[in-house]
Amino acid sequence: MIFHKHYILAFLLILVCGTSCKKFLDIEPRGKVMLKTISDFDLLLNGRGLTTSGNSYLNLMTDECDKPAIKSDDYSSDALSYLWQEQLTADAGKPPVIWTEAYTNIYVYNAVINQVENATTGSVLEKRKLKAEALLGRAFEYLYLVNMYAKPYNKATADVDLSVPFVSSTDITTKTPARATVNFMYNQILGDINAALPDLIKGNNPNKFRGSVNAAYSVLARAYFWKNDYAEAAKYAALALADPANGLLDLNTFSVPGDMPAMIASKQEIYARYGTTPVQTLASDIDFLKTFSEGDLRLKMYYVNVSLNYAPVETIDFTKLKRGDILFYPQGPVPSFGTSVAEMKLIIAEAAARSGNLSLALKHLNELRLSRMSNKKPYQPYESSDAEMVLQQILMERRHELASNGMRWIDMRRLDVEKRIPAINRFDANGKVIMTLQPNSKQYVLKIPTNVLGFNPDMPQN
Repeated sequence: MIFHKHYILAFLLILVCGTSCKKFLDIEPRGKVMLKTISDFDLLLNGRGLTTSGNSYLNLMTDECDKPAIKSDDYSSDALSYLWQEQLTADAGKPPVIWTEAYTNIYVYNAVINQVENATTGSVLEKRKLKAEALLGRAFEYLYLVNMYAKPYNKATADVDLSVPFVSSTDITTKTPARATVNFMYNQILGDINAALPDLIKGNNPNKFRGSVNAAYSVLARAYFWKNDYAEAAKYAALALADPANGLLDLNTFSVPGDMPAMIASKQEIYARYGTTPVQTLASDIDFLKTFSEGDLRLKMYYVNVSLNYAPVETIDFTKLKRGDILFYPQGPVPSFGTSVAEMKLIIAEAAARSGNLSLALKHLNELRLSRMSNKKPYQPYESSDAEMVLQQILMERRHELASNGMRWIDMRRLDVEKRIPAINRFDANGKVIMTLQPNSKQYVLKIPTNVLGFNPDMPQN
């Protein structure tokens, strides 16, 4: 059988790694990628692996899900994540979840960054464009890593708080870098995105899994937001929203979840990413469900009632509701772990509320809610002159809008620093508390995987 070279390249794209690469990623060598032409590098950036980022295990760590059937002898990564265990992979001989996927993507981006300028075909501009996309993609991966394996950003300690190794080489003989500081990683992330901006596609990329100017602005907004620099976050969020091609979907215009446009075609997605488990069904915490307003169409579009034969949730009778009855179960587009118009509006709203600009905060909050609430009744805008009340409403809206896309766990981390997250309990099937995440817990920082430390014994553990 004869294979086209591009199919061979795609098949081998599991990555070429040697001993040094295994130290970072704990993955076995599977093949060798020969990158020569500009088309080879372009195909590399179209690889299926690069369409996934963040991690679906983050959803299991939040206060929005429940596992009523959890068992004490369950050592799956799902259960270990749900119970905030020190290691999320029970078998130290297997590649660690979260860490492996992120560094695998980083390795691919590094291959483009380091080699595309030597491509045998393509113009200088084409090569710069692909390098810029890879710089943005790598920055996006590191932004997640620094917000999982390091303490939340603290200006006073960012120069000493340890993050993750900054790997920029694809040379298999290169020694594993030491863990970089949080400040170093943020400076690298922001620097790489700004370096990429001049060479990216203006506006949106037709393939929203690929880089563009709007995507870069949106990732800058998220990075500054997680860095607690709300003014800069709002500035870049506004730039990402300035393109008239971007906008919110009005959920009233869709009869059923399947009518909604796919992630890659949706005007409200800016930099699209699946989670590492693209479709994850999660039992929703009843207290979380109670925070939704009557007529919130996100319940209908993303949640089902198991006791009613998986019917979309129109209304909830909490007097009859049992744990596990309501699942987050997308029957249309799955939530994106990438950036969106809604996220940018919420960033602007929160930044405005924190600075006292309540009119701007309420403008963006109500524009988002108007597109999410049923129009069977006239929309009642949320109004308040109390900055704290407005901020709390925006934080709640983040929970509703960004549910099950990895964002809540990182929000919990940053809000825990502000003493806004109470103790969170996990219960067994009989309602007995089996684990508690206390405020200011060290469990808000993931441990470096055991097998990574096995290959790097000098690397300090969290």
